[in-house]
Parts: sequence; C-alpha cells; structure tokens
Amino acid sequence: MSVLLGDVRKTEGKDVERLPCIEEGCIRCCTDRGNPLELTTGDILRLCRALSIGSDDFYAQYCGIMWNRITGTCLFIPSVGLIFPCRFLESGRCGVYDVRPIHCRLFPEGLVADNNNMDIYRNCGYRCIDKGMAADKKREPYIYELKRIDRRELEATASYFENFNYCVELKPEEVKRAGGFLSDVDYMERAAKTREMFTEAIDKKTREEVESVFIKRLCKLGAEFSEGDIKSVEEECIC
Repeated sequence: MSVLLGDVRKTEGKDVERLPCIEEGCIRCCTDRGNPLELTTGDILRLCRALSIGSDDFYAQYCGIMWNRITGTCLFIPSVGLIFPCRFLESGRCGVYDVRPIHCRLFPEGLVADNNNMDIYRNCGYRCIDKGMAADKKREPYIYELKRIDRRELEATASYFENFNYCVELKPEEVKRAGGFLSDVDYMERAAKTREMFTEAIDKKTREEVESVFIKRLCKLGAEFSEGDIKSVEEECIC
C-alpha cells in the first residue's frame, strides 16, 4: 500500500501570516460541520507521527466516522474524518499546519485549478469563495502534484478500509423525509443539518458496527509499513 508519509510541504510562520484566510480571520473551512474533512491513511500516519500518538488515540481525540452520500443515489459511504469544528484549531490558527491533511492544503485552490463547481460553498460563510478566487499560475504545478498524491492516497485508503463494503442504502422516502425538514433551517447551517439527519436515518447499530471495524483497522495501520517503506516514500516528497 503506497501513501505519502513525509511532510508534503513545509510552510514557515512568515508565510502563514500572508494567507488571506488568516488576514481576514476566516476559519469557515475548519468549522463547517456540513463539509467535514475526509482523512487518507497518509494523513493519519503523518499526523500520528507528528503528535507522537497511536492511531487509536488519534481517532478518539480528533476523529469520527462520516457518512457521505454518493451523488445521484441513496447510498451512503463511511470514511474516517476530522470532527468539526476542527480540534486542531488553536486561537483561530491551525496547530498542525506543517502536517495538515492534503484536503486542507488543496482548499480552495484545488477547486479553482480544476474549475470545479463551488456552489455548495457559496453564501455559506466561505469568504474566499464569495469574494472570488483566481488560480495562481506559479502554484499550479504544486497543486496538480498534490492532487496526484491525493488520488493515490484515496485509492490506498479505500483499499485499506474497504469503505464500499460498508455502504448503507436508505429508502428514497427516508432521504426525502430527511430533506423535508430543512426549509426553516438557516442557509449557513443547512448542509450540516442535512448531514446530521441523513446520519441519524442510518440504523444506530449499523453505525456502531462500522465504527468498530474502522477503529480496529486504524489500530493496525502503523503495522502496515516498515521503516524502509517510510524512507522510500519520503524521498518522493515535493517542495
């Protein structure tokens, strides 16, 4: 199984100060419960190593199982993600910035670079999206390299956890019922409420069983890699 274990990119303090989100005090992408962050196995291993804790303790302190709806279906697929508001936030700053997950590194530049639809983020408190962003040509090679690494890590993660084996299909009426209670919900919180209601619609016993399986696999994650594997992967890190 191939994942990136070294730091993808180091960012010095003086560089962090220049980030627009820091200048404006916006931490929406770190706190929006409607769009939590899925973690790859590489993210988990990098963070565990930086924090000097085991993957089981890491999960207990920072993570949960998130159920994402597969577009165009009534299927929901589980994955390990950070609990939002992110518990790595320290006085509005990221406490693990140098080893932050790949999806953190890619937002929102990854969306801009690929001209992806950003409507789900509009008028939801994301200042960078609402103000409009243009891709920085100088950073495009870095962004595309990150996306390549991300694809590889997502494939490795899906293979390790076998997420698709634990998909849950809700009845169309259950999905419709869950979405029917949103008319009075503030637009900023609609995505979070939608996610909450879909998750609650999944049988509690099923959710608990899936979480138990994922935790057991997390406990074994570090054993999947030898020191030789770690060194060989670090050699391909960029920047």
